[in-house]
Amino acid sequence: MNEESTEKFIQALHEGVVPATGCTEPVAVAYGAANCMKYLSDGVVDKIEVNVSLNIMKNATAVIVPGTGEPGLQIAASAGALIGDPEAKLKVIAGITQDDIPEIKRLAYSGKVQVRLAQVPDDLYVDVKITSGSENVQVWIAGDHTNIFRIEKNGEVIFKKDPPAPHAKSEIKLYMQTEKFKNIWDFATNVPIDKIGFMKQAADLNVALSDEGLHNKYGLQLGCSLINDNRTLDNQILTYTVAASDARMGGATLPAMSNSGSGNQGISATMPVWVVAQNLDVNDEKLIRALTLSHLTAIYIHAFLPVLSAFCAADSAAMGAAAGVMYLLEDDYEAACMAIKNMVGDSVGMVCDGAGCSCAMKVASAVSSMYRATQLARKGIVIPSSNGLVCDDIDATIQGLGVLGTEGLKETDPVILNIMMNK
Repeated sequence: MNEESTEKFIQALHEGVVPATGCTEPVAVAYGAANCMKYLSDGVVDKIEVNVSLNIMKNATAVIVPGTGEPGLQIAASAGALIGDPEAKLKVIAGITQDDIPEIKRLAYSGKVQVRLAQVPDDLYVDVKITSGSENVQVWIAGDHTNIFRIEKNGEVIFKKDPPAPHAKSEIKLYMQTEKFKNIWDFATNVPIDKIGFMKQAADLNVALSDEGLHNKYGLQLGCSLINDNRTLDNQILTYTVAASDARMGGATLPAMSNSGSGNQGISATMPVWVVAQNLDVNDEKLIRALTLSHLTAIYIHAFLPVLSAFCAADSAAMGAAAGVMYLLEDDYEAACMAIKNMVGDSVGMVCDGAGCSCAMKVASAVSSMYRATQLARKGIVIPSSNGLVCDDIDATIQGLGVLGTEGLKETDPVILNIMMNK
C-alpha cells in the first residue's frame, strides 16, 4: 500500500463519513438559511425565498425535518433561520427543542416562505434569500450540501469562490475513480489501526439511532414490525438497520453517521457490519477495519454516481456493507468481490423516488440483497458475467453501475418529481 493511496483513503473517509442530523437535502436549505441570518443585524424574518434543484425538491418534499414532526422545505428554511447554527454544518438544526417548534411552524405557514424549483442543470443546488427590514442576505450552495460558493448582502458580494460545474466531482471523488477495490481491501485490512480508529464513531452514532427507532414510533415503524422471536442473523441485520432509517427519516434529532452525503447510506454501510460483528464477538480492531472497508467501498462505488440521482444509493452503500461483512465472516477478498457482483446483479430496480418514511423499505431491500449476496458468495456462487451489469472484473462491474446511475436513469428524476408534484 503506497503512502499516497493511504493518505487519500483517509481523506476520503474524513470527507465522506460525517455526522448529520436529519435528511441532508432539507438540512442543506436549513444551512443556507442559518448562514443568511449570520449576516443580518435584526433577528426578525420578513421573507424567505428558496430555490432548489430537482433532486433537492424531490428528496425534501416528504421527509420529516428533525425535531419538528413536519415535512417540507418551508419547515427546513424556517428552522434554519430561527434556530440554526451556521457553524454546525450538517448538524445545523441539531439544537432544536420542543419550545422552538411553535415559532418555526408559525413562520413556515405564514406565507412568508416561498419555495421554487430552480431551472439549473446542477444535481445539487440551493439558494436562500432572507429579508429582514431594510436588509437582505442571499446564500448560494452547489455541488455539496454545505458548499457555499457565494454570499450577497443588500446586493453586494461579501463572499465568493468559483461555483462547481453542474455535474462536477470533487478532487477526492475523481481520485477514487482511479483506484481499485483490491487497494481498498488491502488498506482497510492492513493500515495501522490508529489511523482509522475514528471510524468506530460510525457504529456509535448509528447504533444509537437504531435503538431510538426500535423504542419510539417513527415513520413506518418497520424496524419494530420486524422484531420476532426467531433472532436469525438476517432478521437482526434487517431489524437494526431499518430501525435506524425509521428514526432518521421520521424526524429523530440524533445524528446519523452519513456516507457520501447521505444518512441512509451511512446507516446501510454501518449497521449490517455492526450486527455481524456482535454475533461473532469480534474485538474493536476487527470491527473498525470492517467499518472502514464498508464505508470506503461505499465511497468508491458512489464516486461513479452523481451526488444525487434516481439510483437509490442505499443499495450501493449496502454493497460496501457486503465487503465488510465478508471480511468478518471469511476474510476473503475474492468472496467479497463475488458478494458485490451478486448485489449489482440484483440492483437495477432500486430507484430513488424522494426521501421519506419509505426509505426504510428501500434500506430493507438493500440489506436483504446484501445478505443474499453474501450467503451465495460464501458458497462460491456468483452471478456470471454473461448476466446484465456483472463483469468478470469487479472494478468494471462497479463502473458499469455508475454508468447506469449517471446516464441510464437521468430522465427518471423529472418523471418522478412530476408525479410527486401533481398528486
